[in-house]
Amino acid sequence: MRKRLSVILSALAIAAAGTVTGAGTASAAGTTPNVVASAKSSAAAFGSICYQAHVQNVGWQNFTACNGTIAGTVGQARNLEALTIATAGVGGVCARAHVAGVGWQTWQCRPDGQALTVGTTGQNRAIEAVEVAITSTRLVRGNAHVANLGWQGWKAWGESTTVGTTGQARAMEAVRFEV
Repeated sequence: MRKRLSVILSALAIAAAGTVTGAGTASAAGTTPNVVASAKSSAAAFGSICYQAHVQNVGWQNFTACNGTIAGTVGQARNLEALTIATAGVGGVCARAHVAGVGWQTWQCRPDGQALTVGTTGQNRAIEAVEVAITSTRLVRGNAHVANLGWQGWKAWGESTTVGTTGQARAMEAVRFEV
């Protein structure tokens, strides 16, 4: 676990220095400023995490969810295909997605005030799981609504949080995170 956190923190340092390019395959054109602005404006004493969902047959949702609110859909059987995430007041965020037909994408890291996007757009590939790590000593919690299972319940670990499933071909439909 500690070695993985060290790798994540190293990747964040590289990203902050501006030497990581094109790590994701999903394009969040027009969404990044909204997610970053939302994260900055909702940062409380404990920081904030904000996220915006790209939903099957909908595209990018026209709102940004923050600090435990729901992004995606519930009860509509629409897959989550991509997710844009930004933080404020927690040092930064690292994330990767497990995508149908692809598997785990590589880790991406961004400092506070910069957004990252995991998943895909235009490929009709569902996100099946997402792993998120906050680069400070704070914990991140997550909860996913999974096809044919419903809400999984809040999950939190010391270094990262993984929500969703792998090896079951079950799409995530909605997600919530908080720091």
